[in-house]
Amino acid sequence: MGITINIVKIGGSVITDKSKPFSLRHDVIKNIAREIGLAYNKCKSRIVLIHGGGSFGHYVVDEHGGLDTMESILQTIWYMRELNMIFTDYLHYYNIPGVPMDTHSIAFIDNGKLEINIKPIRKAINNNFIPILYGDIVFTDDIPTILSGDEIAWYLAKELRPSRLLFATSVRGIYDRDPSIEGAKLLNLISLKEIKDIDIGKSHGYDVTGGMKKKLLLGTLYACEGILEVIVFSGLEKGNIFKAICGYSVEGTRIML
Repeated sequence: MGITINIVKIGGSVITDKSKPFSLRHDVIKNIAREIGLAYNKCKSRIVLIHGGGSFGHYVVDEHGGLDTMESILQTIWYMRELNMIFTDYLHYYNIPGVPMDTHSIAFIDNGKLEINIKPIRKAINNNFIPILYGDIVFTDDIPTILSGDEIAWYLAKELRPSRLLFATSVRGIYDRDPSIEGAKLLNLISLKEIKDIDIGKSHGYDVTGGMKKKLLLGTLYACEGILEVIVFSGLEKGNIFKAICGYSVEGTRIML
């Protein structure tokens, strides 16, 4: 029997307040780190972590009006690395063997196609470390571009064939309409095809990667057969990340591929 791998993408809106530049949700990050540590030790799961840019990377790109200058590119890389190191420091506080991996160093766009060097990720997993990637700037044949944490998650799911692909967001899952609208209902189960036809809602605060609907539909670009579960759930609710990684029931939306 092979090892069990869980890919966990933690939204930038979970670990930061996207409406305020460079603002961190310290209590939330601390709780997430604690729960990851519990899951790592109690459930013996191999974990790959990916986090979004939140009010760090998104804000810098928004302030510069895009990536048209070398300064905007370098600042985005710098602030995303800073957020990644802060997140990693919280994991290390709980003695979790998280290894930060700069996305721009192992991912690139070649002839319009995303490529990620999987080897260091696989070797880290095989040695019981937890790779930590993040949404970042990546280099292309032309000008650098933004690679979202969500696309990284789907790409790694294609390559690593995890048992679970988990999206921890700032809401409880996917709703039948914008969750800010009264009467919106949480959908327990939905297919990628059905996601195209519903109004999941707009991103709030700084978000230059397209909002939840676009991010989830990235799954249609990758053949991800073999994944047992894809779940969208709230990363703000205590206990959810531990339960999701360990395979316990968690309120959210399961996506059929």
